Amino acid sequence: MLAATVLFTSFAIPFQTPSAQAAPGAAQVYFSSESTTGSPGSSIWYNNPAAASAGIQYATSKQADIPLTNPTSSTATAITVNPDVQYQNMLGFGTSLEESTIYNLSLMSAAKRDEVLRRLIDPVNGAGMNLFRITFGTSDFTSRNFYTYEDTRGSFSIQKDIDYNIVSTVQRAIAIGNETGNPVKIFASSWTAPAWMKTNNSLIGGYLKRENTNDLAVYYRRAIQEYQSRGIPIYAMTLQNEPLYAAPDYPSMLLTSANERELAIALKSQLDTYSISTKLWAYDHNFGEVWTHLPGVLDNAAANAAIEGVAFHDYSGDPTAMTAVRNTYPSKSMQMTERAVWGTGGADRMAQYFRNWSGSYTNWVTMLDQNIQPEKWTGTPGPTMLIQSTSNRNTYWVAPEVNFIGQYAKFVKPGAKRIDSNYGSAATVTNVAFLNPDNSIVTVVINQTSSAKSFKILSEGQQLLGTLPAKTVGTYIWARGGGGGTGSVPIGSTIALQSMANNLYVSADNAGASPLIANRTTVGTWERFQVADAGGGWISLRALANNKYVTAENGGADSLIASRDTVQGWEQFQWIDNGDGTISLLSNANNRYVTADNFGNSALIANRTSIDGWEKFKFSIQ
Repeated sequence: MLAATVLFTSFAIPFQTPSAQAAPGAAQVYFSSESTTGSPGSSIWYNNPAAASAGIQYATSKQADIPLTNPTSSTATAITVNPDVQYQNMLGFGTSLEESTIYNLSLMSAAKRDEVLRRLIDPVNGAGMNLFRITFGTSDFTSRNFYTYEDTRGSFSIQKDIDYNIVSTVQRAIAIGNETGNPVKIFASSWTAPAWMKTNNSLIGGYLKRENTNDLAVYYRRAIQEYQSRGIPIYAMTLQNEPLYAAPDYPSMLLTSANERELAIALKSQLDTYSISTKLWAYDHNFGEVWTHLPGVLDNAAANAAIEGVAFHDYSGDPTAMTAVRNTYPSKSMQMTERAVWGTGGADRMAQYFRNWSGSYTNWVTMLDQNIQPEKWTGTPGPTMLIQSTSNRNTYWVAPEVNFIGQYAKFVKPGAKRIDSNYGSAATVTNVAFLNPDNSIVTVVINQTSSAKSFKILSEGQQLLGTLPAKTVGTYIWARGGGGGTGSVPIGSTIALQSMANNLYVSADNAGASPLIANRTTVGTWERFQVADAGGGWISLRALANNKYVTAENGGADSLIASRDTVQGWEQFQWIDNGDGTISLLSNANNRYVTADNFGNSALIANRTSIDGWEKFKFSIQ
């Protein structure tokens, strides 16, 4: 469902591209705001989005860096961030690619479809979303007649998903994620089993017949295989969308606790038999009803072993239910799989999800048109994060909800951990904080009030003083320890770099005439680089092979090569101490990390948005 009640909503001006990391001893700052010319949640967002969006001041807009200082006696609201106290791993942030959205995307030109997907996925020029929900068969948000993949027994096929451009759109989303260095994950949900498996022989309402439990497990396993065979790995699947609700007029299915635990066991057996790694998430319904259903599933040892996580919707109850569930079942991940939220109130609701152990947030329904179509839900949907023109299908408006998700998704990297902070209050500011794998701290601060609010962030003996405008979300990013991520930089030293991708040394091959590559087992002249201070917290690397500076050529689009006589932006890098005996290099050319791609078999290039094994190097003084 898509709740008609709204918190806040707005449309957005274009993103501002993030710059490189802040200079040592400072934090980067980005703002997103609501509109002052459109009442949140009103029909103006469908009727006249251009007018409504005119009052948006900030859209992930870069602000001046804020210095990290010693704590002062400031009486501003205090946010205390403690990265030593760590909670859940973060999976990602995203939205749905349900059939309504894909139908509207299909009315656009191929170039516009790509533009929309990039606006959602690109971590530099877009929102950085990396988690997308698809439906197996139709949901209530569709332009089509309701269908499943096996409407008559023995007729299994996902051909309709191919014909309706669902498969090709998801394939393109995955490709764009890979192209932009932001790999996306896909998870699936089903609204109903085929009618012949149900007690009422209908796609609408009814229960799963227990004798068809294994049939449904086979059906889901085959759907996962069909998608995976087309280059779409299904990271996870919820066992049933809203198992406690029988919708009166769209696909739905009631699933008892006994049904769900038996389905979990049967489906896990299918996945194991066919060596499929898809994770299973239980429940997929509201906070308020979780205790009437979930214990009957997870208190069974076999079902508990089959299920990786618990999925939630936010149409009743409170997010604290996730903390209660996590405390009872500590081995399970918590995932927020459905709810559209609006404005700064919505950004705060997201913070509450994360503060209550959710590893993700997924918006529900991405793009309807100005006629609020297509959809077959019982109610009237609130504004979607993208709205398509009905007079020119290549025209669309971007709501600030895209920006508000971007305040998290662009900066909190996969594998980040939520860390401890005091929540604050709706009358001042609220927040949630994270520690990225590269040791940077990200704190998202929300001002839901109608006036500017000053605050201070206190962390590890340092202070950041900030002021948030009214109805604005701010994201503050700094390197742990306040050193800009540089650690003990060997300025003036000659070093060798050993790639963790393959344990080989980086070489300015062919006397520097070829791109840098990690392919040498010993250190010679071509493998030696001199580290110099490039100003503003940046360093440069001069190859001894030819006495030229290493450059992230073509704005970082080309491989690293030692070819420059002077140091400018493309020749500047930030030296990041990963805290595990390795370092990484962040290019000032494009704000991407240098990687020894393809297990070190490819030339070094700055194209990664997060740090993993290929982006780590050991250095030794020569």
